Amino acid sequence: MTMMRIRIALFAAALASIAVSAPAQSKMNVVKLAEGVWAAEIDGGANVGWFLASDGVVVVDSGNDAPTARAILEKIAETAGKPVRYLVLTHAHGDHAGGIPTFAAAGARIVCHENAAPAAASLLVAPAGKISEGVIAISDRMVFFGGARRAAVYFLGAGHTNGDLVVLLPEEKILYAGDLVMHGKLPYLQSADADPRGWEQILTRLAAIDVAKVVPGHGTVSERQAIADTLAYVRKVNALATEFIRTSVPDALYEMKLREPDNRIENVIVGADHIANVRAAVKLERARLEKEAQKPVPTPGPTKVPARGKG
Repeated sequence: MTMMRIRIALFAAALASIAVSAPAQSKMNVVKLAEGVWAAEIDGGANVGWFLASDGVVVVDSGNDAPTARAILEKIAETAGKPVRYLVLTHAHGDHAGGIPTFAAAGARIVCHENAAPAAASLLVAPAGKISEGVIAISDRMVFFGGARRAAVYFLGAGHTNGDLVVLLPEEKILYAGDLVMHGKLPYLQSADADPRGWEQILTRLAAIDVAKVVPGHGTVSERQAIADTLAYVRKVNALATEFIRTSVPDALYEMKLREPDNRIENVIVGADHIANVRAAVKLERARLEKEAQKPVPTPGPTKVPARGKG
């Protein structure tokens, strides 16, 4: 083999190595939910959404990295054809917030709950030659008004994290729920700042809202049944946690106990993820009970004896 052929062979081998090691682009299925309203289901990642509001676009979640964020921005340009004005984070986990720098470079203002703001701000990179405007941190709610569209961003308490936001389009009856709602996938109760009891209360409130379409954090776009299914799972896990604490079930017996008929959850496989969720719920419930037990008992004040009347 001549030196030229050797070099060509080595170059081809190097290209093949790069092709094998390069990360595959996540598949994205864009769904039009209503006029001017879209969602994108991303294989192996968190779902995103966007909608027109006045002269721009509001995006819900950013994807997990720069390539995914750029792909989302391309889809937004194709479908909405207007600049992105705001990026709302349902929470600050990396699969939902990793694309923040790319959206900031595209001119978006970042909106998140105040508990998620430090993590979001740490990811924020200003476009070249500009000063970062930081994040817009909300504590309760925020409302976008644009033309005929109204979109409300709500914090309903700690659930999946202590900084969960949901985005509701009341006229279109569409809810972007983040990881508070899953469709075809198990909820993740193992976040350090998760509150399974609070999560159950949030889902109970969401189940009472008149919505027709739900964009879950993961899984395909669904109808409102996704809320009910997630609520049923979280409620059962909370009940199991309470029962395991009451009966002092040792950690080594969790899997066996979860396989008992009374402890099974419909359509849920007793695998590593489910067992880890129950373990996390037990740990968090124990911490809650210990905190409650440490609260001082209020001391009753002196009892006032009514004065006797004359006569």
